[in-house]
Amino acid sequence: MPSLGGKVQTVLGPVDPDHLGYTLTHEHLTMNYSSCFCPPSSGEEPLSDGPIEMKNLFWIKQNPYSHKENLLLYQETDAVKEELLHFKAAGGGTIVENTTTGIDRDVNTLKKLAEETGVHIIAGAGFYVGSTHSSQTQAMTVEQ
Repeated sequence: MPSLGGKVQTVLGPVDPDHLGYTLTHEHLTMNYSSCFCPPSSGEEPLSDGPIEMKNLFWIKQNPYSHKENLLLYQETDAVKEELLHFKAAGGGTIVENTTTGIDRDVNTLKKLAEETGVHIIAGAGFYVGSTHSSQTQAMTVEQ
């Protein structure tokens, strides 16, 4: 495909590299990391299920994989959109979004965010660590 030569594939289509602007190369705009949940220490279980609030923020920062809501980024698209608009206003042009298969890559949401903000988004591809693989993925050969 000669027409794609020298272009960067974004969620909205090919873009000339000269139009990418400042680029952040490893970001997550939407994902589900709950497969990496780590049960909290004995007696701290109630902290795992509660909402993110100032009163438990210290604990969440110390135990980021033990707080269930902290592992979910897909429900915060309005906040992500706002951050992308701040990024663009500060001169940013492109985000390389590294969420892959297994942690719920959502290309439709990425397209919507790119359309609504004007920020180029390059979607990650491939697979994440073994604990995030579906049974179908685990059954595949390397060649597949």
